Amino acid sequence: MKKRSVFIIVGILITAIVIFKPFRLEPPTPKISIGEREIPTTQGSYCWDAILLAHCVDTIHTSPIDMTESHTPSIVSKNVEIEIEFPIAYQPKNLRLEQWFGENNSKIIEINNERIKAPDESGIYVYHVIADWNRGDGNYAFLIEVE
Repeated sequence: MKKRSVFIIVGILITAIVIFKPFRLEPPTPKISIGEREIPTTQGSYCWDAILLAHCVDTIHTSPIDMTESHTPSIVSKNVEIEIEFPIAYQPKNLRLEQWFGENNSKIIEINNERIKAPDESGIYVYHVIADWNRGDGNYAFLIEVE
C-alpha cells in the first residue's frame, strides 16, 4: 500500500511540473494564429520569477516596429479573426494589445475572448502584446499584411 501511495504522489508531482513548469526561466510566448496558421512573434524584454531564480532580460529592440524588422508580414484577409493564446497554466492576469503606426504612435486594440479582428483596410500592421502575470511580465510583437 505504501509503494502505491508513493507512486501516486510522484505521478502527481511529475504532472504538476509538466503542466505548470515551476522552473521556467522566462514568460511563455503566446501562440498567435489564424485558424491553424501561426504568425511568428518576437519576444521583447521581460522579468520573470522562477522558483530558484528571478531575473530581468533587456532586449536590443527599441520599439515593437524594431522587434518585427526581421519578420516577413503574414498575409491575412480583411476582418479575419486572429487568436492570441497563452498556455492554459499561464493565463496572464492582465493582457493588452497595441497597434503601432510609426515609431512613436500606437493605439489600444480591444481583445475579446483571446481574439481580435484584422483591420478592414489593406496595409502592413505591427501589433504589440503586453502580458502581466503574478510571476512577471513579457511583451511580444507580430506583423501582418492585410490584403
